[in-house]
Amino acid sequence: MAAGTLTFKALIAAQYSGAQVHVLSTPHHFHFRQTNLTSEFLRKFPAGKIPAFEGDDKFCVFESDTIAYYVSNEEQQGSTPEAAAQVQYIVSPTMRRILGLLDAHLKTRTFLEDKRVTLADITVVCTLLWLYKHILEPSFCQAFSNTNCWFLTCINQPQLCTVLGKVKLCEKMVQFDAKKFVESQPKKDTPRKEKGEAEAPG
Repeated sequence: MAAGTLTFKALIAAQYSGAQVHVLSTPHHFHFRQTNLTSEFLRKFPAGKIPAFEGDDKFCVFESDTIAYYVSNEEQQGSTPEAAAQVQYIVSPTMRRILGLLDAHLKTRTFLEDKRVTLADITVVCTLLWLYKHILEPSFCQAFSNTNCWFLTCINQPQLCTVLGKVKLCEKMVQFDAKKFVESQPKKDTPRKEKGEAEAPG
């Protein structure tokens, strides 16, 4: 499977289901905007999008949510038709829940659906991960205690730890520093005049 942090959902789902997934995202195997635009890649994945997954049986599929669903098992997908529908409702990228609604939903629940981690939890945790690491500082998070408790419970599950590692939560919201941004930009070299080169007369 290729490539990058977008694979987190699928890798965590595989940790629960026991599916064997190998990621090919190192420079030796995969170069973004090069490998995914080759004729061989496009033959399997015409859209050229990543992450992309190819099974041992040559079954190919792309998009992180779809891959996560494919490598998960019934417990993550929802053990009943009703639970499965609820999981898909939460997972759907068009149904992102704002923190307030999420907090209300978690008031009487340990996880988003059922009493165990499902694809709903995996998807929403991965969606919120960057925010919890860089934006959602403690003063802001105080109003969402249920969501905070759920997020911490999830990221400390062994299967999530295997993929995400130790998650350091945001202590202060990242601020844009214009000066540092300018300093970080590559400087253009001023062309040096060759020895003996004369300036054109004015």
